[in-house]
Amino acid sequence: MTEVVSSILGPLLQKLASSAVEEIQLVWGVKDDLEKLKSMLEMIQKVLADAEQKQTKQEAVRLWLSKLKDFCYDTEDVLDEFETNALCGRVRRTEHLTLKRKVRYLYSFKIAHKMKELGKRLDRINEEKIKFNLSSDIHEKAIVPRRKTYSFVRTSNIIGRDEEKERIIELLKRSDDGGAGIIAVLPIIGMGGTGKTTLAKLIYNDERVKEHFEHKVWLSMPLEFEIEKTMRDIIKCLNSEAKFDNWTLEMLQNDLRSRVENKRCLFVMDDVWQVRREEWEQLTYLLGGVSKGSKIIVTSRNKFITSIMGTRYPFDLANLSREDSLTLFVNCAFDQGKERNHPDLMVIGKEIVRKCGGNPLAMKTLGSLLYSKHNQKSDWEFVRDSEIWQLDTGILPSLRISYDLMPSYLKQCFAYCSIFPKNHEFSNFDLIQFWISNGFIQPRRKNQELEEIGQQYLKELFSRSFFDVVAERYPLVIFKMHDLIHELAISVAQTESCNMTKERTQDISPSTRHISIFNTFDVPKDELPGCLSKLSRVRTVMSEKLGSSEEFFLETCIERFKHMRVLVLHESTFDLLPSSIGTLKHLRNLHLCYSPNLKKLPKSVCKLRNLQCLVLSGCTELEELPANIKNMINLRFLSVTTKQQRFSESGIGCLTSLRWLFIADCMNLETLFDDIQSLTSLRVLAIANCPKLASLPQGIKNLQALEHLWIGYCERLRLPEGESNEPRSTSRLQSFRFEGLPELVSLPRWLEGSASTLQKIKIAGCPNLRVLPEWLQNCSSLKKLKIRNCRRLSSLPDGIRGIATIYIED
Repeated sequence: MTEVVSSILGPLLQKLASSAVEEIQLVWGVKDDLEKLKSMLEMIQKVLADAEQKQTKQEAVRLWLSKLKDFCYDTEDVLDEFETNALCGRVRRTEHLTLKRKVRYLYSFKIAHKMKELGKRLDRINEEKIKFNLSSDIHEKAIVPRRKTYSFVRTSNIIGRDEEKERIIELLKRSDDGGAGIIAVLPIIGMGGTGKTTLAKLIYNDERVKEHFEHKVWLSMPLEFEIEKTMRDIIKCLNSEAKFDNWTLEMLQNDLRSRVENKRCLFVMDDVWQVRREEWEQLTYLLGGVSKGSKIIVTSRNKFITSIMGTRYPFDLANLSREDSLTLFVNCAFDQGKERNHPDLMVIGKEIVRKCGGNPLAMKTLGSLLYSKHNQKSDWEFVRDSEIWQLDTGILPSLRISYDLMPSYLKQCFAYCSIFPKNHEFSNFDLIQFWISNGFIQPRRKNQELEEIGQQYLKELFSRSFFDVVAERYPLVIFKMHDLIHELAISVAQTESCNMTKERTQDISPSTRHISIFNTFDVPKDELPGCLSKLSRVRTVMSEKLGSSEEFFLETCIERFKHMRVLVLHESTFDLLPSSIGTLKHLRNLHLCYSPNLKKLPKSVCKLRNLQCLVLSGCTELEELPANIKNMINLRFLSVTTKQQRFSESGIGCLTSLRWLFIADCMNLETLFDDIQSLTSLRVLAIANCPKLASLPQGIKNLQALEHLWIGYCERLRLPEGESNEPRSTSRLQSFRFEGLPELVSLPRWLEGSASTLQKIKIAGCPNLRVLPEWLQNCSSLKKLKIRNCRRLSSLPDGIRGIATIYIED
């Protein structure tokens, strides 16, 4: 993975400018050495883009980049070691000051010596660079934008899809609808670039369709479906002069109903990415309830939306004939038929299509890539003439080119996914946490949340069709990779990652840094020692269901991989982890979920002061959290299942870096911890399936950073009300979700402080809820209110219907 040296070098330069490095300079007078090292790396950084392009045809450049990559990793390890020691010093406040200074003095001496050695090593690397004549004028390209669509189409350039077109038009002309009061929906499903939008345009502009429908509306949908915006867009299409800036949702609804009532309408919603069932049902009921015989055509990449839409007629465009290849490429590469303005590019495009052999996935990725190049002939020629076409890599050359022209930060994140086995399903949360733990995500501005950046990276890769959505389980999204994309990840990762199987263990490289083993049948126990003995620089260890090999595997990993960042022991059989786990002082992510025999964590686990993510969900036999969990001061995410009755004070409440806290399946838990208000960085709090939990601490109302609150299936739980005369606490809460709470009679008063920020509310399975507070009508940002199975709730506050999407179900 020498292509991503630039994404490693950037964070390293940031570390060299940190306060920890300044301390090394002060203690040991190595300022000149470090300034020289930093200056040299900055000069190398300027020519990296050129080097990463030349490596495909110059083996010497590739080897030089490999040396530079190893140097960057090793330097990062040394700096990380010093920062870890400084962190431990801040925690050990009770130590004798003289002893503390002595320990830090010795560490500083050791690390300063390592830095001098690294400086000499970089001198040799820099000397090699000169002979390659690298240019500093090569720059990375911009990210692929998301385009908007419109209904016009030039039919003379469209090839194929006649059969699908005729079938859909036949369905549109039928008089039946989707049921009583429900409009019929026809989704056109397929991966990006397979011609969904073009097919919809052909249908939309067909004369038979024009004659059949009284009104036609074309909508280019945003990333996030919002019913209010959709209604405004429909009204605007029906009447371009409509003015409704200050209209409430009720006014929009009445106006829309009046415009479509007793009229046969066709609505095309192009490129729907995601939609909530309740919002979709409300919109289709509104449109279908008054407009007999109307239809909706939806185009989408996500086949799972068909289940939400309740459709009977999905059209899947996954399989393209070879004759459609040029059309597919044109649809992806040009903006709405503007290829006629670029005859020279069309000539080059035909040559690219020929080289791709008509493969739909190749057409889609290359077409989307070239769309982002703003029709620059030089970029198209670069793709056509790339040496990749001549390489016997076993990977479609077009896919490799798409990877080569991605930004470096995406390359690194994508290549990391080679650690997963073929057809493996992974969640957005897990993948983003793995990226964070390995330092792949770096904030571009102050106070930017790492999780938000990771989510953006994921969306970019998905928009380039490197990932497919398998399922959505809010707030989780489950992904997998197409087989060809998985092979591409393995190819570009080179020796960086290894999913250990019988076929791959013979070729495992000493430079491998990320390993996974998902089944002992993949690698027999007697072969494991030989595989692991080759390795020493591993940063990620991922395992699942290892059985009898587990103890040997873990002990070997702890002994050999001292710079490990991620350790995943999914569905392990341990009842007690070895105490040596506390020696992994660089560990950021410890994932122990669904380990049914795990009873205790060793005390040494609290020495993991760099730990950012601790996952203990599904560990149903875990007796308690370690007493000194408060020392894990960098923890950002904590997911807990435990048998204890209450959490100790000065424990979780001391984790001031915590962003996410999940407490679930704690069958004995009766109360939490009173110092919860100390979690000043907490963004998400979820408490679920704790049947004996009777109360929450009063401090929950003072969590000023909290954005999402989910509480469910706690039969005895009474939420803290707050005093009637106390001032309302203000916060930035965006959503709350209360489910399965039979003791809930009314909403807590302290929620009123979030009236201006609340966007989504869900209340379900609360049979004793009698009334909703009047302040809900003041929720100016509220987009959705869903109430289900709250049989004693007889009315809603006056005025609320005009400001929120309401979904009520018995």
